[in-house]
Amino acid sequence: MKTCAFITLGCKVNQYETQAIRESLTARGFMEISPDHAADFYIINTCTITSVSDEKSRQYIRKVRRKNPDATVVVTGCYADANGDMIKKIEGVDYVITKKDEPHIAEIICGSEIHDNHIKEPFVLPLNDSNCNEDFTHVNLMSVRQKEKDRLAVIAPVKERDNRRVKRPALKHNSSSIYNLKISRFEGHTRAFLKIEDGCDVYCSYCIIPYVRGEINSRELGEIEDEARRLINNGYKEIVLTGIHLGAYGRDTQGNHRLLDVIHMLSNLSGLERLRLSSIEVNEITNDLIDLVAHTKKVCPHFHIPLQSGDDFILKRMNRKYTASQYVEVLDNIRSKIDVPSFTTDVMVGFPGEKDVHFENTVELCKKVGFSRMHIFSFSVREGTLAAKMHDHCQPQIIKQRKAVLEAAANNIAFAYKKQFLNKVVEVLVEAERDHKTNQLCGYSERYIRVLFDGPDT
Repeated sequence: MKTCAFITLGCKVNQYETQAIRESLTARGFMEISPDHAADFYIINTCTITSVSDEKSRQYIRKVRRKNPDATVVVTGCYADANGDMIKKIEGVDYVITKKDEPHIAEIICGSEIHDNHIKEPFVLPLNDSNCNEDFTHVNLMSVRQKEKDRLAVIAPVKERDNRRVKRPALKHNSSSIYNLKISRFEGHTRAFLKIEDGCDVYCSYCIIPYVRGEINSRELGEIEDEARRLINNGYKEIVLTGIHLGAYGRDTQGNHRLLDVIHMLSNLSGLERLRLSSIEVNEITNDLIDLVAHTKKVCPHFHIPLQSGDDFILKRMNRKYTASQYVEVLDNIRSKIDVPSFTTDVMVGFPGEKDVHFENTVELCKKVGFSRMHIFSFSVREGTLAAKMHDHCQPQIIKQRKAVLEAAANNIAFAYKKQFLNKVVEVLVEAERDHKTNQLCGYSERYIRVLFDGPDT
């Protein structure tokens, strides 16, 4: 029996897609083992949101090759789409599989085997070499994506290019085929992520993801319901709706469905106790959405709303399409209708042009909002984005200092929020494993507060 191991970097969508690949391989007889052990196949689902993500992806590729020099190393994910040519140069990479071919990853891998269990020459799905290079620009990245939609996917060997070619039907980058990857469980998690949308059309000036993931692509409502029922039938009590641009769900369906329709439909499913939104942009939080969350018991009063900056000058340079005061106004509106809502966020430090005053405005806004959790990260140049062309970049040492200051503030802000729940009883969805440090049971409340407590195994 062939063994496979998975390494996933990045967002909840990546985690969902890894689970779908996992199920497609185990259904074909593969046995999953820990990536810490020597596997026959390693599938590395990469992230390219920052340069740190890129470096981690490369490190894992080299690590698994050292773990088992004879293994087949498969690289997929956003980094594979953005920098496929660079990945192909890393010694030991056998496959580079782009997003649009990810639904066929099991067939591609299984197609490399022959009956006596020896492996054929490994193959790769290359990016369009003639249109993609390391110094691509904002404009030709878009043209590459447009051309890639209609091209035939060609499978060609990494280590030895010859005249052998295997052609398969053309797959549009954003066709419904991306939802051929389906799940029925979520390995290692008490909560299950359910992907309902892919793609983004916002084009924040620092972000490479719209070029990698393509345009908005909403999943059919019936498919979402079917997958949710499978997860519920397998014992999952909480479902987290995920997408690259979750709030844009339905925008590509000419108004046939909206995110509200998904929430309303899922909240009526028997057996589901919690429904959570993974992330939503502040300008997509409508009064209708707030009212639905306020009056639907199953929907968690937890909103992850990316801030990125608390300064209007920086927000405009980021192309974020809202002001700091508009952000606060929406959160105040939520507070007026929902009891003690939990707000989590993402904040970037060191964006080009960020001065001390801009950073201080961000810190003050974070204190004013009272986030329960903050993900803080440093600006990273992404070639092909508008921000990469900006000249007034912050010095690395300044970015490091600001990040440390904001992280310290974030800890105090989160503690102040959580203090509200001292000596109160909250409902917790218990995790499968005990806390490693205390050996206590652990889990998350509906407001996404981690709770430790004593008790027998559930």
